Amino acid sequence: MLTSFRSRLIVLLLGLIALVQLGTAIAVLNSLKEDNYNQGVHAIDVGQNVFYLSLDSRASQLTKGVEILASDFGFKQAIATREIATIRSVLSNQGARIGADEAILVSPLGKAIAATKELNINDTVTKLIQAAHRPGGSAINTMIAFDGQAYQLVLVPVKAPNTIAWVGMAFLLDKQLAEQIKAVTGLDISFVGDITNDAMFSGYSTLPEQDKNSVFREIQEIGGVSRTPQFTNSDKYLSLSIDLGTDNQLGILHLPYKPWLESYNHARNQLVLIFAGTLALALFLGILLARNLTRPIERLVEFVQQISRVGSEAKAPAVKGEFCVLATTMMSMQNSISLREEELKSRALHDLHTGLYNRTAVEHHLSQMLPSNTGCLVLIDIRHFKDLNNMLGFDNGDLLLLRVSERLLSWGSSAVMQARIGGDQFILVFDQTMGLEEFHRLTAAFKKVFIVQGSEVFLSVAVGVLPLEETIISVNDAMRRLDISVDQAKGEPGGIAFYQAGQDESHQRQLRIIGDLSGALTAGQMFVVYQPKVGVVDKDCNEAEALVRWQHPALGFIPPDEFISLLEQAGNIQLLTHWMIKTVLAQLKCWWSAGHTIRVAINLSAHDLVNEQLPAFIQCALAENGLPVEALALEVTESAVMNDRNKVIQVLTKLQSLGIHLAIDDFGTGQSSLAYLRELPVNEVKIDRAFIQYIDINKGDEFIVKASIELSHSLGFKVTAEGAENAQGVELLGRYQCDKIQGYFYSKPLLADEFLAWQQAFGKI
Repeated sequence: MLTSFRSRLIVLLLGLIALVQLGTAIAVLNSLKEDNYNQGVHAIDVGQNVFYLSLDSRASQLTKGVEILASDFGFKQAIATREIATIRSVLSNQGARIGADEAILVSPLGKAIAATKELNINDTVTKLIQAAHRPGGSAINTMIAFDGQAYQLVLVPVKAPNTIAWVGMAFLLDKQLAEQIKAVTGLDISFVGDITNDAMFSGYSTLPEQDKNSVFREIQEIGGVSRTPQFTNSDKYLSLSIDLGTDNQLGILHLPYKPWLESYNHARNQLVLIFAGTLALALFLGILLARNLTRPIERLVEFVQQISRVGSEAKAPAVKGEFCVLATTMMSMQNSISLREEELKSRALHDLHTGLYNRTAVEHHLSQMLPSNTGCLVLIDIRHFKDLNNMLGFDNGDLLLLRVSERLLSWGSSAVMQARIGGDQFILVFDQTMGLEEFHRLTAAFKKVFIVQGSEVFLSVAVGVLPLEETIISVNDAMRRLDISVDQAKGEPGGIAFYQAGQDESHQRQLRIIGDLSGALTAGQMFVVYQPKVGVVDKDCNEAEALVRWQHPALGFIPPDEFISLLEQAGNIQLLTHWMIKTVLAQLKCWWSAGHTIRVAINLSAHDLVNEQLPAFIQCALAENGLPVEALALEVTESAVMNDRNKVIQVLTKLQSLGIHLAIDDFGTGQSSLAYLRELPVNEVKIDRAFIQYIDINKGDEFIVKASIELSHSLGFKVTAEGAENAQGVELLGRYQCDKIQGYFYSKPLLADEFLAWQQAFGKI
């Protein structure tokens, strides 16, 4: 229907003007309505403040009148002598003098003595008196309810000099107070005690008689308008209830709202007339101006179409005024957008420090390149760059990275892509296979000194190489295998490693072992075996070493050396240690309960030895199983002690203070000095199987074992030899006075039931 831009512009202008006018009218009307309401609320708030001030003023005056009575000597004497008739007469006279509706006298404990009128308020007064019962108690001013009406109660202590009674005056909230407040504020007020089924109320109201019932009919429950003022009686009144401080009693202020509504309706009618006139004028002017307004816009549309076709070569149209500025601005904006898009694309794909491509660019390139059976990926890792960065400072570290990138570019100029993918890692993508000699030249290039701000810096790199093949189909596979190869390169003498088939599977196996530990502990895949320790002198066996075994449902039997070292690297070894302690102590509980006093040794890792909570955990576990400390022994390796010697010695000292037997395992294979061995709080030394296995045929091992036994005995340690496999070796160990022997000559590691059967059989030999 409206096909031309001109007609649509006219409709748009009219629509906008109509919306603006309508929005303005709505805003003005809402503002007037809200302003009227806020003024009404303000008037009610003023009335409420006047009401409370009137009550406070009245309470002050009444308190003074009651205090005069309380200070009267004759009245005090009448109270002291309990002249009830005199007291009642004085109360009646004084109450009439100050206009009180009720006068009472109560004891210091709140019990009624005399009253001018019977009101069932004894319990209320008693609670008030008891709440204020303290030396030097002051006057009490509060509200009470009786027979559906509210009273203002003033109580003053009578002192001679101590409080001998309380005299009180109660004043009904009635017509006099209501008319007084209405005269000051112009608001009607009602004192309401209850609302009956006939919509009648008890109390007094200044409302016109015809409005009383209709107003209270709309208030369904007492206190219904306490929070905010509400309209009642078809918006004739704005009402707000006032809490009088007593149950089922409140005052209600009523603001006549009809004058406010009439003012609002008059303003609304005027706005409607203004709206209609403005809309008619806009229609007339829109028709006149639409033609002139659309001409430059049509030219700008043509200009935009040119920009879309020829870009920055488009020429601005011959328009005047703001439209000329708009045309020029559009051309400038087009140029700026083109430049910004190029900059954003460059930043998204390049490293800011070196100007090389970044990881995102590499992954995007590989996603299009893979799979491929030609070419290779090269990952260069700068060794210990973090330490260099901390030493040189971040600015010099960035400068060093720039020097590294320049050297890489000179070596790998034939690469399809050179990129920095991490803080200290660079990657090069080649479309041809490269030999080992090329990478030797790469590492040789890095052996040359780097000059950074006048300082000489030498770098060491690890180079991982991944030859591409058809089996590498995803970016994730390629990057993972690159990481595996560079990790391997860090351990190679030349710092270069090519990815070998199967390494990825081995890596996945390691990840699975680490990830499956928690499930294996709860699923019963792990179990404990016990290898006997035989006493050389008495030929008895009262000790064993607990060893963990893992039968994985998918991977089969996993050697302990494999999964324990992985768990230590991943930091999960403490989960296994806690499980071992709980499992072994549970087994020891069964053995000791049956009279088999066997001591079992558990191995601790380096991570366990720096855990300061370990002694408390072990002590608690022993107590839970009802075991003495003699039932448990702990073995720690010599190398584990040297990781953090001071903290380890603190933990070992706490364990020894508990009375737990401690042993140094694999003695002779570590790097600790004899001075350190002397300081360790241990009880036993275990000579490593590497020296025991061939003691009968290797004189060097024999001399080392003999010296180790004599040295350990001289330091006060017991000695255990592990790995004894033949009778000749056992005979030599006995000759050199070794205390205990552990090895396959006596028994392999056994399950708990098998170990107990073997021990009993061994004891009978």
